[in-house]
Amino acid sequence: MRFGTAEAGAAELATGAIHLVDDPLGPVTSPVMLARGAEPGPRLLVTCLIHGGENVGPIALARFLREIELTALRGSIAGLLCANPLGQRQHSRLTPQDGMNLNRIFPGNPKGAVTEQLAARLMEIARSEGGDAVLDLHSGGELTITAFYVIHDAKGDGDVEREGARLAASVGSRYQWGSREEWLDGGFFTNVSRRLRIPSIIVESGGGARVRDEDLANFNTALHGITRAMGMLPGDPPVAEDIRRGGNGVHVKCTRGGYWNPAVAPGDDMTGGQVMGEMISMTGEVLETIRCPVPSAWVGSIRRPWMPLYAGEQVVEVVERL
Repeated sequence: MRFGTAEAGAAELATGAIHLVDDPLGPVTSPVMLARGAEPGPRLLVTCLIHGGENVGPIALARFLREIELTALRGSIAGLLCANPLGQRQHSRLTPQDGMNLNRIFPGNPKGAVTEQLAARLMEIARSEGGDAVLDLHSGGELTITAFYVIHDAKGDGDVEREGARLAASVGSRYQWGSREEWLDGGFFTNVSRRLRIPSIIVESGGGARVRDEDLANFNTALHGITRAMGMLPGDPPVAEDIRRGGNGVHVKCTRGGYWNPAVAPGDDMTGGQVMGEMISMTGEVLETIRCPVPSAWVGSIRRPWMPLYAGEQVVEVVERL
């Protein structure tokens, strides 16, 4: 069994690389890992670093694949550790060469700009390696800190979308977000589910240029949960308590530049008009008070505390409660 240059026999873990795109010096590749169980079974593709700097994903995935008992694994797990090496090299959410956000332009274009070509290549990989499900790991990046949440595609109502919702409920997060937002039309996991008809979800936790033990533990829980829900590892998936279901996200932006001083944390429950933070001048003056714009929500993410921001930049993402 192969994934890129990684080749694994029964109950073996292999590492290697896979070609993604080319730059002036030659092939741009990603490290890959392939865990093959002792018995045949489902195929799970796990992707990391679609956004550069979201480093919790590859660290957590590598630890998980090295720690699980492969003799107890049914099927195989293919890990694409760095879906956007160009962005990762610059710790950038965007691809520096063309300024595009990779997770907004799927299905891509094999004859387009480098990010569009990368998106098209990732769709090829999902088609050949996705098998039974795709899990896309995110972690806020250098600038943003997120709650431990899971997103599934709520735009469709077919078997694939229902399976995505079932898998989302298996990862152990109380923040279960079924979204219909327009940006999803260009997202990786939604294009995998809608075009390839492979169930796919996003799990996110952490960020702010940090890799915390808490976020690594969250991803470990999610990876155990989805593999158990798929019948790949023994045991039952975790059942989250006090679930917060989400609809669409609302991106709250500042109108004044300054230093961002948040009054909330990722995951906090919000009501309409509640203060979420302030923009502060360099001399300590309150320039603007940021309030929750919807009647009931939870905080999906915040910008890093005391980060200097320009007018019009996002400070909080709130997710409307269902």
